[in-house]
Amino acid sequence: MRARPEPGLSLPLLGTGGPQPSWAAGTPVGAAFGALRAAAHAGAGLLDEPDATFVRDSVAAWDWFAPLPPAGDGLPDRAERPGARLALLAARAPYRITAEDVKAWRVEPFTDHCLVHLVAFGAMLAVERVEAGLTARG
Repeated sequence: MRARPEPGLSLPLLGTGGPQPSWAAGTPVGAAFGALRAAAHAGAGLLDEPDATFVRDSVAAWDWFAPLPPAGDGLPDRAERPGARLALLAARAPYRITAEDVKAWRVEPFTDHCLVHLVAFGAMLAVERVEAGLTARG
């Protein structure tokens, strides 16, 4: 426990790296962020293309302030589009994810591993939205 951890030593645990953000390029943080981003975006493959596009477009259009409505406009139905609903909630209102949302999506063939990737996809879209706003401002 007294050993000093070496930066970047655990990066192989994150899997294949992705593009590093300019604000951390060439550092262990940049490599970790790139790998995390690549793993999170793999979660988009768990949705059909219309739902993945819907989630991306919704997060891209988000003004950071407007809350998601309780139901109806903007929030997919749990029974009809549970994956899109879960990913969108992870991006814009993670505190609103319920056990019912998870249960509606977490059916065969999806596993807990898939659940982590889907939620990470939504969360990473939100991170990228915030990142774009911060880096645009300089």
